[in-house]
Amino acid sequence: MDLPLDLRTFHLRRSRDIKATKDTTITVTRNEDKASQSGCKVAPLISLEKKESPMNPYNRADWARMNPKWPLPDTEDNEINAVNSLPQLDCGAFPKSYMDTCSCCPRETFDKHDTDATVNYTSVILKDEDCCRAHWIRKEAYQRIKARVARAVKRHKIFLIRGEVPKLKEALERRGWVQKYEATKTRTLPYASVASLEARSLGDLTQQDGTLNEKAVIFALLRHKSPDFIWDCRNDFVDWHRGLSSNTILNRYQKPSVYTSKLGMARLLEEAHWLYERDVSGVLFPRSYNLSREPKAFLEDFRLTATAGLLKWFVQRMQDDQDTVDLGQRTIPMSRLEFAIKRCEEFIACANHQNIDEDFVTELSEEEWNLFLDDYTAAVHNGGGIENTSEKSDEQLQKYYEAANSTLSKLKELDPQYELNGMRNIWILKPSELCCGTGISISHSLKDIFRKVKSRPKDYFIVQKYVERPLLIHDTKFDIRQWYLVTNTFPMTIWTFKEGLLRFSSKPYTFSTYHEAIHICNTAIQEKYDEERRRRRKRGNTEEVVKSLRDQGWDCEKLNEYLKQVGYEGEPYYGQIYPKMSEAIVLTMLASQEQMDRRRCSFELYGADFVVMEDLSVWLIEINTNPRMHPPSSRITKRLYSSVLQSLVKVIMDVPVNPDADTGGFSLVYKQNIPDFRPYLGPCLFVFGKSITLQEHPRKRDKKKKVNSWMKQQQQQPQQQQQHRAWTAPPMIPRLREPKIVDFIDYLNTARCTAAN
Repeated sequence: MDLPLDLRTFHLRRSRDIKATKDTTITVTRNEDKASQSGCKVAPLISLEKKESPMNPYNRADWARMNPKWPLPDTEDNEINAVNSLPQLDCGAFPKSYMDTCSCCPRETFDKHDTDATVNYTSVILKDEDCCRAHWIRKEAYQRIKARVARAVKRHKIFLIRGEVPKLKEALERRGWVQKYEATKTRTLPYASVASLEARSLGDLTQQDGTLNEKAVIFALLRHKSPDFIWDCRNDFVDWHRGLSSNTILNRYQKPSVYTSKLGMARLLEEAHWLYERDVSGVLFPRSYNLSREPKAFLEDFRLTATAGLLKWFVQRMQDDQDTVDLGQRTIPMSRLEFAIKRCEEFIACANHQNIDEDFVTELSEEEWNLFLDDYTAAVHNGGGIENTSEKSDEQLQKYYEAANSTLSKLKELDPQYELNGMRNIWILKPSELCCGTGISISHSLKDIFRKVKSRPKDYFIVQKYVERPLLIHDTKFDIRQWYLVTNTFPMTIWTFKEGLLRFSSKPYTFSTYHEAIHICNTAIQEKYDEERRRRRKRGNTEEVVKSLRDQGWDCEKLNEYLKQVGYEGEPYYGQIYPKMSEAIVLTMLASQEQMDRRRCSFELYGADFVVMEDLSVWLIEINTNPRMHPPSSRITKRLYSSVLQSLVKVIMDVPVNPDADTGGFSLVYKQNIPDFRPYLGPCLFVFGKSITLQEHPRKRDKKKKVNSWMKQQQQQPQQQQQHRAWTAPPMIPRLREPKIVDFIDYLNTARCTAAN
């Protein structure tokens, strides 16, 4: 039976809409890479790819053998992945009888059993402002949503985001993924620990204007379906529930605070020098202390740094102007210089092991040290000077100047953090488990530091040496947030983002105050002063008419050009700063490898913070798990956040299928090469074999002692021939049979050659 013209037109439009939806999905999937490119600014002629290291067998550029790690999307299986059904919306597109209609539909229309029934019903639903028209429009929208969800379920493309990351959501939806929603009560709990079958926070299926609530519909359709990908933004993340499927892709490793907390990272990097390799892995990390457990070590370091700082201050004053040495609000005795020189010389002698035969370190009382520290603070921090009352003071000062120069030269050769120390002995206190700059304070007072530590629980603070001579741009301090991605922990696989985020302070750099707006470059801290500046401008205060560097949109390319203008050679950022940041990341992750979860379907995005000094040395300050990716704080962060997340999706989804796939802004900087024959007994040690007996015991009936023929042969050989390396003793063999001696190292070399062929 032919349908009437109106009804036929309705069906044609419906078919056209469904087909257009499918075509749009395919087109978006094909063109996602073009749409997701965000214009990462990197010098086109500069290569940031990591070179192959011939020295390290665990760092080879053999990236072609990258097999899929997890069940990939777009792979349809034979499992039944049906979505839930909503009875109130799952009936046909048009009613077949009056039982399928709503309560307001005229049922007498279906009492006529003739060909005009459909025509009569069409005339009803096409009336303006009729509830039936909105009802069937909702059903059409529901069918489209259900078809999209069913297609995503079949292709393993259901994702869950616990937090706000809109750029990641957009990147996944362009690939045909569908987001699964949760109830408000279960968002703060480990996923799958409780059933989430109701979501009143998402609202009803139908909104007040009569349209469908898409979130509520998708929640109802997927309430019994586990997601294939989970992104968790919780800062208090600890563990996943054991009921979670092993095939679900997760964005976190379990218990990352073991190696990303400030105390945990400092503890791991204490022995990181064993993993150092030139141009592959190396890190500069300011020394840190846990005053709850090692107060004596910090006290000795603080005092030694103060003595070296007084000598640096004295030498600088003598070099600037010798006639102004005795000026200042307060003078300190000249004997303090001799005190500082002796303490530094004792440290140098101990570092050179000259105290093995004789202990010449002077034991000083607490009172003597306190008097020295008071005079040191008066001279260096309060503008004091050195007393100059006698006629021979100038000659004595010149002798102290020469002795101080000599001592500092020796100290510079022994102390790897000599330039980092400066002369002000400033330390920064950071809460180990907090983020966003919360609870950070800076001080040069020993009493103040211990007082703050004692006011908090044990293991709350970490005390770290402050970088006193950072690289400044127009007298403003900055640090660099470098993103990197770990896609596998064994073998360790690390990707770094090619562009870092420059985070500037709001005010010029000075030591007159330790205000957070000057010394702490954290985005969450500096945003507070941006808001204050905006409020002043709204009130008409024209005091701040010059834009700060935070408002000028500095990126890595602009930093590179600035460094070349001020006299640094080559490409300072791309040739020196970026490679050193990559090496620091590699070494830190290798030091943390034993503590990291080895789940097959996990990855994690980190944010490492670096401070650059005047000599372009790069110092790792801390590593952040779950780095802030929303909301953007500036035009630069808006571009970078989007680029990082879109590139991350490419690495996670495309590289396991195609090693040559586009990775966006990420580049592979390290991948371990694990030998196939490696039985794991430690990081770099393995031994195999069985117990043996070198000498046979004589039988009971033999009265004379008998010696094994193999032993006789070894005793008769010259001494030079017996000095072989790694000889393995022969196994227990019958008599009159020659033993077989195998060189262990030669055996391994033969095995490698055979495996390579």
